[in-house]
Amino acid sequence: MDRRIRFAWVCGLAIAVLPSVGPARSASQPAVPVLLGVDDGGAYHHTVGKRQPFEFPAYFEALDDLGVQFVSVHFWPVTDAGKDSPARTGLRLIALDQTMRDHGLRYSLNVELSNFVPRLEITPGVDEFEHPDGMHRWDFRMEWLEAVLPPRRLEPAALIAITYDECEHMILSNNKFANSPKSTFDQPFLVNTHGMPLAKACDRLVAEARRIREEHYQNRVRPQTEQVWPDLFHIFARAGWIVAPKLLKENFSSVVMSIAMGAAIQYRDTGTCLWASPDLWNWNRYPGHSPEALRSALLMAYWLGAETIYVENLDFHQWSPRHPEADPEGSLLHWTSLDQYEVTAHGRVVREFYREYVPKHPRTSDWREYDPRVVIIRLPDGGWGQYDAVASRNRLLGNRDMPLDEPASEWLHLWPILTHGVVLSGAISTGNPKVYPKGVEDFFVPIDSVAVFDHNVEAGRLANVDCLIVCGHALSAGTFEAVRGRVAAGATCIIARRLYARHAPGGLPGDWLIVDDFKDPRIAPKLQRFLGPADVARFRFRHQLVEFRKSGKPDGITVRVVERK
Repeated sequence: MDRRIRFAWVCGLAIAVLPSVGPARSASQPAVPVLLGVDDGGAYHHTVGKRQPFEFPAYFEALDDLGVQFVSVHFWPVTDAGKDSPARTGLRLIALDQTMRDHGLRYSLNVELSNFVPRLEITPGVDEFEHPDGMHRWDFRMEWLEAVLPPRRLEPAALIAITYDECEHMILSNNKFANSPKSTFDQPFLVNTHGMPLAKACDRLVAEARRIREEHYQNRVRPQTEQVWPDLFHIFARAGWIVAPKLLKENFSSVVMSIAMGAAIQYRDTGTCLWASPDLWNWNRYPGHSPEALRSALLMAYWLGAETIYVENLDFHQWSPRHPEADPEGSLLHWTSLDQYEVTAHGRVVREFYREYVPKHPRTSDWREYDPRVVIIRLPDGGWGQYDAVASRNRLLGNRDMPLDEPASEWLHLWPILTHGVVLSGAISTGNPKVYPKGVEDFFVPIDSVAVFDHNVEAGRLANVDCLIVCGHALSAGTFEAVRGRVAAGATCIIARRLYARHAPGGLPGDWLIVDDFKDPRIAPKLQRFLGPADVARFRFRHQLVEFRKSGKPDGITVRVVERK
């Protein structure tokens, strides 16, 4: 099939739908399509051939072989042409855009270069990454984007996002890695939050992220946050960015998806979208996950309704150590020359999933229909279980005076209960090796329809929730009233005493458990009736249940989708 008629629906772009196969469905339940792709970080043709990958016909032959429809492009500007460098950068983008259009591909521009470079001059003498008040990031110039976006180019645009890769890393650590390997850099990414109360810092981060979308990019192309640490999605969803959790990496699958989906459904009215990126890095191993884990990540992202799914990455050339089931070289592809490639064990998983599985298994729900039973409500402060170590500075929302504290840690005591002990108390990422010395041991993590909302969630988003857990540093008055109303309607609430006391003059009717400490032994039995079986990861949608179970293979899962009665 020509790739030009295989595009999916992305953030409001209406594209053709694949034919229906699989379980019977009515004509009123159209298939919900997906855009399938790759990330091209560390691209072979750039690192070995010293040219742009899109200049090689074999590159597009390989993308077509895998069934790729979308590429997260790590764009390299021209920096060696003196005063002509900006103009040549613009021409490079035009050439990229035209080639992508010619091959029926959508793409994003990944601007993570600023994450690892302290300074970049495209215009001589001007640091491309420097912003007022000492901020450090790469906002792609609109003077270049104008040439590839409507109205200059016909709709639909081939460029659909600007990808700020691991920007939550940069917020929490103030761009620590921008002078790697020294990793002593210390300039904020969005806002200088030093000395700010966390609620104010959160609001300021949202405002700046929104300003970037509305003023810098003029609402003509949507910024995207692609995140490792499993928090801060709410800040960007509230600002109208696309949110994209990294599956695999050092993450627990069910946990990171519950947090990201909560952010997306809470702020769906801002225009946010939910994407997902299975990322084959695992600490210093690449590929660091098994082919079966990659298959499981693709299954989870697909059936939980992500609109765009793309694997990191396509063809990173050489790295050691590697997962024992990985091919000796390459990622999804191993290039034997600039024109010849082999599809690896990981690549075969992607090819089968993109070209065979998805067409034969149409889905009828997307993330917008997620209907959680249990919600955690907290201010998103970035507290995932970090400590002062190589992986992250210990700063809540980037504030050097605010290390991880007990209010920020309260939700870390809940995940062990909600996941039947798979997640350990103290961290929700194996980025903390003190808690997880063995790293991720298996892809499967049991859970039952959990979401995370922030401290401003409104009553409408809580209408079907059975259990509310309220913790963290802040809670708005409106959200407390929404929680109070839901408890009055029959829901259960576990809440930090300091947050309850701030909003309630005394005892309130209903099923409340008010605690001083989230290690309180009363919490686990209180949550017991809201936990599913220990062998199921269940996600409740408006019209169906999606259930994942272990398949019997290491890292493997099976999927069962059933209609809700």
